[in-house]
Amino acid sequence: MGISLRWYAAHRFDERMRGLIGDDQTEPDEKSVSRSLLLQNRDLTGSFVQRVIIPPVRKVLNILGQLSPAGTVESLRTQLIIAGTPLGLGPREFFSIRIIFVAAGLVLFIFFFQLGLNQINLITGLALLFSCFYSPLLWLRGRVRYRQNLIRLGLPDALDLLTVCSSAGLGFDQSLQRVSEHLKTPVAIELGRVTAEMDMGLSRKEALKNLADRLQVNELTSFVSFIIQSDQLGMSISDTLLAQADQMRMDRRFRAQEQAQRIPTKMLFPMVLLIFPALLAIILGPAMPRLLGYLQAF
Repeated sequence: MGISLRWYAAHRFDERMRGLIGDDQTEPDEKSVSRSLLLQNRDLTGSFVQRVIIPPVRKVLNILGQLSPAGTVESLRTQLIIAGTPLGLGPREFFSIRIIFVAAGLVLFIFFFQLGLNQINLITGLALLFSCFYSPLLWLRGRVRYRQNLIRLGLPDALDLLTVCSSAGLGFDQSLQRVSEHLKTPVAIELGRVTAEMDMGLSRKEALKNLADRLQVNELTSFVSFIIQSDQLGMSISDTLLAQADQMRMDRRFRAQEQAQRIPTKMLFPMVLLIFPALLAIILGPAMPRLLGYLQAF
């Protein structure tokens, strides 16, 4: 088996060499050989799962994804972009995963239904079916909320660095590039994408609007609006960035205080379900034999 796989890999490499060099060329030039070696190294990089298992799985998912409606594809594409394209999934691939999960839920439902038509099996089968149907969507929405929170938390620091770069004499575009190079946060990655779009020919206004539409974060949308308005009115970018950073830092403090005020309510259910029964067992446990003796005496 190992000899066959090795022969097959060598045969594929020879075919690629002949396709790149040409059958009528007896002595390959340096450029063709280097291209072939790069192609071979690219095929050999990564783990066994990335090179052998993932490509056919993606092909199957793309085939199943052809069944997805156009509106669903656009909605999933927007959510996946906001989530940062987790696992490198596209909208059709994610829709295919949902189909697979629903099929698995149907199989589990039929399995429990065949075990016996009673209330427990019916409820268990329906619960598994609904879980398989909604779990991919819940996972994606969780990823969306998580990345949006990371963007909200990292935006004031990015604005501080933008303010420092602008105050040092750099232009706004160069400041965006410096932030994307020095910070490794989701905000910095998205700002680097803005600079890449401007290098491709888009105007600053269009690139910033694409940023706001792509992430759908209120604080970032407000920042983009202020930057576009300041650019149109000829205001100082550094002063606008400093005011925005202070405002967003205050908003972050208020959100932290709001979440702190919700802690007692969130702790109520764990205390009632987990802590209070343990306390009752510790307090009343030693007295239970005597109480049972009194009850039996009566």
